Amino acid sequence: MKILLKFVFPILISSFFFNKNKVCAHGLPPGFAAIQVAEGLDPVCMSLAPDGRIFFTEKNGRVRIVENDQLLTDPFIEIEVDNFNERGLSGIAIDPDFDNSPYVYLYYTVPGEDHNRLSRFLATGNFAVPGSEEILLEIDSLHGPNHNAGALSFAEDGTLFVAVGDGRSINAAQELNSLLGKILRINKDGSIPTDNPFYNETFGKYRAIWSLGHRNPFAMHYEPGTNRLFTTDVGSHRFEEINEIFAGKNYGWPKVEGDYQDQVPPANYVAPLHFYNHDMGCAAVGVTTYHPDDRTFPSEYWDKLFFSDYCNGKILTLNPLNGEIADFATDINRPLNLLVAPDGTLYYLARAGFGDGSDEDNTTSSNGTLWRIFYTGNDAPFIAVQPKDRLVSVGETAIFEIAVSGADPLQFKWQVNGSNVNAPNSPVFVFENAMLVDSGSLIRCIVTNIEGSDTTRTATLQVTANQRPVLNLSQPAEGVLYKAGDKMIFSGTATDPEEGSLPPSNLTWKIDFHHAEHTHPAYGPIGGIESDSFVIAKNGEVSEDVWFRINFTARDGQGLTKTEHRLVYPLKSTISVETKPPGLPVDVDGTLNNAPFPTKSVVGVIHDFSVPLTAVTDDSLYVFKEWNTGQIEVNIAFEAPENDFVLTAEYEAVQALSEGQGLIGTYYDDPLKNFTFQEPYFLRRLDPTIDFDWGLASPNEEYLGNEFFVVRWEGYIKPLFTDTFNLHLITNDGSRLWIDNQLVIDKWFGQGTNEYSAQLLLEAEKYYPIRLEFFEGIGDAKVQLLWSSPQVERSIVPSSQLFPALPVPPFMGEELEVSVFPNPVTDFLTLQFGSPANTTMQVTIFNAAGQMVISEKKEIEEGRSEATISFKDLANGVYFVKLSGDLISQSFEIIKH
Repeated sequence: MKILLKFVFPILISSFFFNKNKVCAHGLPPGFAAIQVAEGLDPVCMSLAPDGRIFFTEKNGRVRIVENDQLLTDPFIEIEVDNFNERGLSGIAIDPDFDNSPYVYLYYTVPGEDHNRLSRFLATGNFAVPGSEEILLEIDSLHGPNHNAGALSFAEDGTLFVAVGDGRSINAAQELNSLLGKILRINKDGSIPTDNPFYNETFGKYRAIWSLGHRNPFAMHYEPGTNRLFTTDVGSHRFEEINEIFAGKNYGWPKVEGDYQDQVPPANYVAPLHFYNHDMGCAAVGVTTYHPDDRTFPSEYWDKLFFSDYCNGKILTLNPLNGEIADFATDINRPLNLLVAPDGTLYYLARAGFGDGSDEDNTTSSNGTLWRIFYTGNDAPFIAVQPKDRLVSVGETAIFEIAVSGADPLQFKWQVNGSNVNAPNSPVFVFENAMLVDSGSLIRCIVTNIEGSDTTRTATLQVTANQRPVLNLSQPAEGVLYKAGDKMIFSGTATDPEEGSLPPSNLTWKIDFHHAEHTHPAYGPIGGIESDSFVIAKNGEVSEDVWFRINFTARDGQGLTKTEHRLVYPLKSTISVETKPPGLPVDVDGTLNNAPFPTKSVVGVIHDFSVPLTAVTDDSLYVFKEWNTGQIEVNIAFEAPENDFVLTAEYEAVQALSEGQGLIGTYYDDPLKNFTFQEPYFLRRLDPTIDFDWGLASPNEEYLGNEFFVVRWEGYIKPLFTDTFNLHLITNDGSRLWIDNQLVIDKWFGQGTNEYSAQLLLEAEKYYPIRLEFFEGIGDAKVQLLWSSPQVERSIVPSSQLFPALPVPPFMGEELEVSVFPNPVTDFLTLQFGSPANTTMQVTIFNAAGQMVISEKKEIEEGRSEATISFKDLANGVYFVKLSGDLISQSFEIIKH
């Protein structure tokens, strides 16, 4: 499952989790109430049948049904799954024509085969028909135990969308020969629609690809009536995303995550509908829209998008029209999946629930819950979670807790056997030092506020003279260190003061894999054994801030339990990442850094390293040669050794870069809003690259307003290689591009951020005229010019290959050699001469209107000499220089900036 995808950010568990001493009421808007429908679950996601039944998956392979808000005892089906870490039964969908085609679609990890599968099962009543599984699609092999995704959603045309995570193979998300990191679209029988966007570019099962560039799209929702498809995508180190999915589009991973201002997006990129950083949460895991048949929520929630974050304990709303975000429900114990029923109520799954478990077991336990949120129109108290019966030993403390919706201030009046007790005004009641005489006591709470009151059911306190079991956790030993790939062996026994040695059937094991301050399930819970083992994965969590927590529990015949824990930490080493030459970018597990830098790792963990095929530094172009391990691929997997190691990507220089300086940009105000270039221009300058995201601002507040302006960039572009280049233009609003006097991109209309491309065969060392025009209407202003080819990584066209004017080549008169530089000029133009005799030269300079602005006579000496012309007092722009004398007559163009 996907809840386990975070890598490096801290989570303050105490700020939003429930612990075994406290249950909090939901923070809901006025007039809303919540009720717990089911508990004791291992939930992941759910789907609604046309008859109103809710089918939901449990990670361990069970499908459960809630009918009329009652959890049915027997599961719909229980299948074998690989339940390691985030794997398991992840996705479910109900056939929209369930009355005639009673199929339930499931997405799960196949045990022993290291991949996910999509199948459908025939239903009869509340059970699956034995042996009815039809395998529809086998997903590609996983590279790790997480990023599985699995969300399923039917469209109105009967096709099925399938969300697939990158499986810890981050580069696969950009490849059309892999299903990993994609949204897929298939027919109900597993066949592939011929109108899929990549149908003619791919083959076999890869024709199912609908969109690409996804990391872990854990939740997905198709909105009936609008044909809009939404997903969440759980981020890596930076951002969480809410995306609207369009056919054939690229959502960026691993090149882009969230806000891409400092990242270079791929072709056909679509920015998130909404993104947020990890100060706001850690995993976007649920999504739906409020678009039911019966809209019982107030109108302010109609057509809003609801989404949940696994770590901040919230369900939030997003207005798709203006991006406005608001809290809807808070204080939730790890919310997961969301569902809006036709009657207008909102259901959600919470992974940890309100059970007796600790914060440490919030991702692999039987503490999950299903909740229903509904609108009451008043703020009277409403008991959401009832108090539970408690069994304690003599002298122990029993804790009773409830959750309540309603307006503050709430008054809690606890009663024992029908009589009020002197207890704090709290949803938690602590019964201290319980004695045998207290056994059978009946506990309840009356909750009141100014709007009304509500009373809980009665819970029973049972007290026994029995003592809790005594545990002997023998393996793993205290202080032992593990390596990835090792076999983790655990064993233990338990005795009870009254019963003696307890049998294995009274023992339970659960092992949590911790990362920073959150956990991944590693093993169990499994009972009935005294010992077992599992192999610690080499693929998966790549952070070094990890460890295992062994949880060993024994239960005696009276139902008293005792748990012991053991922490097992890893052996670590450091991989020092370098490049030759130094300072080049290296992607390690999806995070880009400039070398050199250290990577701390658990020994044995496999890391993904990637470098660009070409790189520019020190005024030279370098091409990747090999790693110092002997591998010649730019993308490699490298296992962290026991000893510190230096991993080096080695490059070789192939040519020096050109000496371009950029393009001349001429900026015009456009007060008539007709997107034409009306003289005079307001600003002319040399722009080194076309890489602008002005947002709602202006290129220059002094000359231009924030809206309605046009820009023209002109000059020359010089390719690095003879190659087939793709020129990429990212624009918001209109743009058009000429190369070699040919209009290759023409998108001269108002629009949001879009990308367009043109493919051209360009020759090395040749100067091609380039003109790029841009207009800004209203809203954001953005324009970027990128290129890519088989030999050049997709990147902003560098200034070294852009020229505001052609360089003035050395030229010969009658035995007179002349060199002119620089072009463009800032303050002084230099003329260098090689003359056979003393002579005189007239230097005349004209502006673009043909007016003479400088006229100077220069004395040229025999041999080598030099003269300068001052441009300091001239305005920026284009000038023409004419040289006249006995030995030469020559004219050329110079740009002043």
